[in-house]
Amino acid sequence: MGESIYYCGGAAGYDDAFAHVTGLFVPALLAAARLAPGQHVLDVATGTGEAAEAATAIVGPSGTVVAGDISPAMLDIARCKLNAVPVTFERFDAHALPYPDCRFDAVICQLGLMLFADPARALGEFHRVLRAGGRMAASVTTTPERTLYMRIGATIARHVPSKADIFNRNFNIPDAKHLRTLLADAGFHDIRVATECSELRFASFDDYFDGIENGATLSGQEYVRLPEDLRRVIREDVRRGLHVNGSNGLTVKMEVLVGSGQR
Repeated sequence: MGESIYYCGGAAGYDDAFAHVTGLFVPALLAAARLAPGQHVLDVATGTGEAAEAATAIVGPSGTVVAGDISPAMLDIARCKLNAVPVTFERFDAHALPYPDCRFDAVICQLGLMLFADPARALGEFHRVLRAGGRMAASVTTTPERTLYMRIGATIARHVPSKADIFNRNFNIPDAKHLRTLLADAGFHDIRVATECSELRFASFDDYFDGIENGATLSGQEYVRLPEDLRRVIREDVRRGLHVNGSNGLTVKMEVLVGSGQR
């Protein structure tokens, strides 16, 4: 059972266009997991390693960080970026973690849980590999209009309904109640769910959309496969949806939920 097949094709573009943005939410994730010096941490769906890198700075030389992803392309970029950072990278499926029970002090998952084929099963694995008293934290997107680039995917889906299923899986955990229930059903207690918001500034709409034109992220991968005339229509729909007027800078609001719980 795979976590997601969709980010294998545009990993480098993802890192250029999006990884630095997700990094804005990493501090809240690590705070929710209550990371501390000396801990042994598992970063699930590490992508290009933003959360793993930040975690190593907290756990210090007496701690360890293991970061994994199902995408070899993502892991290759993460290894290259963090070649001087003491992170162990491994390929694995979050639904069947290759670790014994009670192996880690903390488990983190930055903007990956909502993409899994079975989030409940993955959370069960998070719970299993945590020691007693250990804590997990996961951040998830909520709705298309509160994302940086998945709003473009939603626009594509409106024009090409056959693409809807690809994008809808990004919103399998649409609200705090749903996330809280998943955590409780997995056996976690002391559950906390918080909303984190950020505003991203771009010099122009072109600056914002350039990564998509180059095939970055899932939205970009699907966008570049469309006929040119349809791409123009979708681009204009997105521009109007962001209320872009003239050549002034663009602000895009992004929201995530950060859920955490203790074993």
